[in-house]
Amino acid sequence: MTIISRVRLQHSEETAALYIQPSEDSICQYDPTERTLTLNRGESLSSNTYFNSLYEVFYARYTNLLSVYYWLHLEGDFAISIYRETEENSDRKAIYRQVHADCQLSNPVQIKIPGFAQDPQPGRIYFELECLSDRGVFKEGLIVTDQPANQSVRLGIISCTYKKENYIQNTVNTILEDPLLRDKSLKIFVVDNGRTLKETTFVDARVQLIPNRNVGGSGGFTRGLVEALQDESYTHFLFMDDDVALDSEVIYKLFSLYEYAKSEVAIAGGMLDLHKKYLLFEAGAHYAKSQFRDGFEPFEIAPLKTDLDLRESTSLNSLLVEEPVDYGAFWFFAFPRAFVEASGLPLPFFIKGDDIEFGLRISRQLKEKIVAFPAIAVWHEPFYAKFPVWDSYYYFRNVLITHAIHGSLSYIKAVKDITVRLIYTLLFFDYNSAGMLIKAFEDYIQGPEFIKNHDPETYHSDIVKLSRVHQNQSVDSSFIPQEKPEISEAGVFRKLMSLLTLNGHLLPDFLISKQPTFIWYGPGYPGQRSRALARKEVLIFKEKAACLYRYEMNRKTGLKILFDWFKLVLTSRPRWSAINHSWKQSAQELVSVPFWQKYLQIPSQS
Repeated sequence: MTIISRVRLQHSEETAALYIQPSEDSICQYDPTERTLTLNRGESLSSNTYFNSLYEVFYARYTNLLSVYYWLHLEGDFAISIYRETEENSDRKAIYRQVHADCQLSNPVQIKIPGFAQDPQPGRIYFELECLSDRGVFKEGLIVTDQPANQSVRLGIISCTYKKENYIQNTVNTILEDPLLRDKSLKIFVVDNGRTLKETTFVDARVQLIPNRNVGGSGGFTRGLVEALQDESYTHFLFMDDDVALDSEVIYKLFSLYEYAKSEVAIAGGMLDLHKKYLLFEAGAHYAKSQFRDGFEPFEIAPLKTDLDLRESTSLNSLLVEEPVDYGAFWFFAFPRAFVEASGLPLPFFIKGDDIEFGLRISRQLKEKIVAFPAIAVWHEPFYAKFPVWDSYYYFRNVLITHAIHGSLSYIKAVKDITVRLIYTLLFFDYNSAGMLIKAFEDYIQGPEFIKNHDPETYHSDIVKLSRVHQNQSVDSSFIPQEKPEISEAGVFRKLMSLLTLNGHLLPDFLISKQPTFIWYGPGYPGQRSRALARKEVLIFKEKAACLYRYEMNRKTGLKILFDWFKLVLTSRPRWSAINHSWKQSAQELVSVPFWQKYLQIPSQS
């Protein structure tokens, strides 16, 4: 018998509802040492949860598994039921129910799941246990098969880190300490961009530490991939961020999926909100699309299955509906070796958008499938909680490059969208963000020679300095608002004046009030920008980030930024088509091993 996955008990108190659900009247006692749940007569528990559901429809679609069993380690008397739910019909259907008396932990109850992957409507499967004795114990469950695997899998796990020693050590140890993963063929390549880890940090032979220059996430992941590709035995690779909170079971499930795969696919792991651990932040994403508007939106990303409360069965059933995935983010993105050999390495983007472009190469150029498999996910710091100003430089520059390689972004559309964003930042006196937008466009217009001729480590330092050049901004992360302000929608005249005067940049001094205005930025508070009209200072409380931002208007700075932008727009127009073509033509070189060896300053391989 081969273990496909395990029925896990609670990872922590915060995440218990994502693993096992006791009935409302149950007071199951969890023993973290023995990892057991003790039930009294009449109490019940269910695996109708995010991590312990068996997403049958995905196994039916992407694997050849047809014979699957539950192995349940129990003590006492239990009524065991197995249910199937589908997205079309959330009314659960009982596919098994039987009483098992005098169960012993040493002798697991074995139940073949009826009609697995053969039902006309495969869905989501889970079990429920009702204790019929005075006392019952549930220790663990396994999902197993008697089918042989299609292929052997050797996985190279690549994680790059920059001065996050504790994070990466926790992530690595979580994998190494999993007893089932000890029998799997894997190696962890830790790429240390900060060069702060010691050779003695990792003593396990399954970990290789690679000191590296600070060449960003794309450089770190690619450095590890270049190293791993030297060993031809690796069949699959996994890019995974260093600062994720990881349940090692997702790595084990990944092995099973590839071992029994019908055909090769890439797996886009979901991202769970580290602050609200029951929320799904993203399970794959669409490129150049908006969550809120239809049509082509060149600088937008539409995350899939976002803000799902995973404690709800309706949310779990919605995961059964598969949507096409353009790319998967590098917090957890797995792919076969063949995909790399066919399409090349990631682009030298430093950070932001490298995962987008790499995914588009797989999904669009190779026409290969990217699958957001439910229950393969990690917890990660949400983006609203960390967004340095310089992030926007890399994002907009790299999205422009991605469009040049994979699409046809017109000059008019690019300028229009960036101008709207630029004006928006000026309305809030956010001159540093405005400067990053202009710098991103300016560097893109230089063409691929810009990437080749600039040292990424030193240039990043320059970008960080540039993102702080305007000293009119401060951030208070300890601010606690007394209460939410009342919602007040500005009138048409005020909105018009806000735009025509850039919130006071074009007004004389005597019309500018020195009294700060307070803006609440969050859901349910639209159209707030005009509140800054004719004010010297604006205070913006960003609800999700829980930070107060202070911006002070500087007329000379704001107008100079606007002038510089329109000057750049006029001078770059004649070069647009040629620059787009040059990026597209250079793409193959920029993803090659020889280029990356030079870029990373590593010796050529024989």
